[in-house]
Amino acid sequence: MRFRRARMLDLVSGRASEPHDVLVSGSRLYRSDAVPGSSAGDDEVIDLQGRFILPGLWDAHVHTDLWAQASHRIDLSGADSSTRALDALTRNARLSSREPVVALSAPLERWPSPLDGSRLDALFPERAVIVCSRDLHSVWANGMALLLAGLAADPNTRPAARLAREQDAFTLERHFLRPSQAELDEWCAQSAAEAARKGIVGIVDMQDGPARLATWRRRIAAGCTFVRICLSCWPDTLDEAIDSGMTTGARLDDRGWLLGGPLKIIADGSLSSGTAWSSTPYSDPAPGIDAHGLSLIGRPELSGLMSRAEVHGLQVAVHAIGDAAVSQALDCFAESGARGSIEHAILARADDLARMASLGVRASVQPAHLLQDRALLERRWPTRCGDAFPLRSCLDAGVELRFGSDAPVVDLDPWQAISAAVLRAEPGAPSWHCEQSLTVGEAMRASTGGAAQLVPGGSADLMVLDDDPLQVDPSALGSTEVYLTMATGKVTWWADAA
Repeated sequence: MRFRRARMLDLVSGRASEPHDVLVSGSRLYRSDAVPGSSAGDDEVIDLQGRFILPGLWDAHVHTDLWAQASHRIDLSGADSSTRALDALTRNARLSSREPVVALSAPLERWPSPLDGSRLDALFPERAVIVCSRDLHSVWANGMALLLAGLAADPNTRPAARLAREQDAFTLERHFLRPSQAELDEWCAQSAAEAARKGIVGIVDMQDGPARLATWRRRIAAGCTFVRICLSCWPDTLDEAIDSGMTTGARLDDRGWLLGGPLKIIADGSLSSGTAWSSTPYSDPAPGIDAHGLSLIGRPELSGLMSRAEVHGLQVAVHAIGDAAVSQALDCFAESGARGSIEHAILARADDLARMASLGVRASVQPAHLLQDRALLERRWPTRCGDAFPLRSCLDAGVELRFGSDAPVVDLDPWQAISAAVLRAEPGAPSWHCEQSLTVGEAMRASTGGAAQLVPGGSADLMVLDDDPLQVDPSALGSTEVYLTMATGKVTWWADAA
């Protein structure tokens, strides 16, 4: 394939080349006038008419199967009270069916009063119902759901509805968020195609569960080739990953659609559920939860897992939201010699950012979360808001940033993340702690999986834009439309062919 009149944009210098031809051969990219004997021949030709070609975008944190299901479940993101949530459940559920009722994106932390468990049981006496919080770390479940998921104290007696947190919440999600293989494969393909439309060329799949390598090989063989998948494993599937020979960064198929990813380990809870582990106590601790949140793994176990991953060529992605969890994770990076990332790092101390830099640990962050978390941060950690989402502090300390969405926690929209990192607010709203803002170039570089420019002979993972994103009004970044996306040499989105 040949692109005519392409302007190559360098995200480091900010300079764009004069229009010239670019050749894609297989999965590699070349400047055509640098390829001896290159000619148009039978190549497909796309005239870019001076449009800008630059590295494609990566989302560094996606729960792919949950993300693909999100649009096929009851959406409670707009329910501003528990009463309205129950009304929505009743309205949306097919009451003649015996299938479980599954709702996602419930903003539990914003509801004036908690959900009435007795009413949930009364409305659905014979059907399992789960209401997942937007952060997926808390789930309201009725008695039938708890019984079917094995979370009843007495397996012969249906318990009362209750709010499940952390491991119990994950158990409920694994049990009930299980569509058929055919449905889920189709939904994943649809979601991946939509991601490509936004300029995404790859995602780091943080989904848990067994046989993930076989699952993605099946999907790719069936034609789900819209984005590259960097496949993680979890502690309970670490042996499976090691036995398969998977190492971080290694190709797991011939074309490079499937790559080895990190070992994912959860070290604390979440901000919304009041379980992120912080040195600063919550001003409104969740009932029954320590005021500092929860540590979900001890230091010896964490360090041991990280050491084992390092020995077998796997990097580590440690979920750590609160500063206490970040500190412990860095202790274990230092002890184990492991490489990898802190996932989320919403709250971190300055000395720990310096340690991250010296250890070469990346900060894999989700800037769009600050749009919905800022009010919660002001309520729960009012004295620490200046340390929250410390994007500028990370870069100033020498920490490498990678951006993601944590979809389905928020929509998989890289342009919203870039906009949030630059503006620290919705467009037109006052900036929240603007001292932590990034430039557009910095935010773009954090969104491309570490690629700041396209190089001859490099992988053809790219996107084409009508306008230079470094020159547009920052308030317009969130509405950026992508003209063309190419992943590993395949056009995965082209506006003219849509």
